[in-house]
Amino acid sequence: MDYKEGERMIVSEATQKALTEIIGQCFRENRYLDRMVSIIGVKFAYNTTADLIHHGIAHYFPALADTIGEKCLERYNIPVYYEATPSGGQDYSSVKEAIDDLEERMIDFQSALMGVCKIAQDNGDLHVYVDMLDVLEDFNEIVEQAILLGDKIAIYGDKPNFDRHITSFWILGKED
Repeated sequence: MDYKEGERMIVSEATQKALTEIIGQCFRENRYLDRMVSIIGVKFAYNTTADLIHHGIAHYFPALADTIGEKCLERYNIPVYYEATPSGGQDYSSVKEAIDDLEERMIDFQSALMGVCKIAQDNGDLHVYVDMLDVLEDFNEIVEQAILLGDKIAIYGDKPNFDRHITSFWILGKED
């Protein structure tokens, strides 16, 4: 992110740094969620739950990273930096514990996205701010789903009926 003298800066360094961090966080979330769904599916045999979270949420994150990189950096001739991701080694003692973790992580990520929006706005990068608002609006559906899963697992507990009924309260991918 070093600029040569006389070169125009289209996106402020502060916004570039925030975008780079959120792109890295996307890949960290993907790795973390891949481990989560593996545990849900293998250790607890909640195959439907694992499949829906894997394809509906975990796979969303690398695509989100690409969208942010393309819309907010590359279109302004700024290459994306991809940091290394840590290994995924967490474990859970119940499906409820995993779903509660999912809900917390999605709300935390939503807050991080809001932070990037604020940084872009505060630094006068309104072109990036507008694109990040679109990203945030889309991500709000993931948060809604995670909250609903948290509410439902609180009702079902660790009964296998949760896995059998999850499609009835899975809202991602459904048209309004």
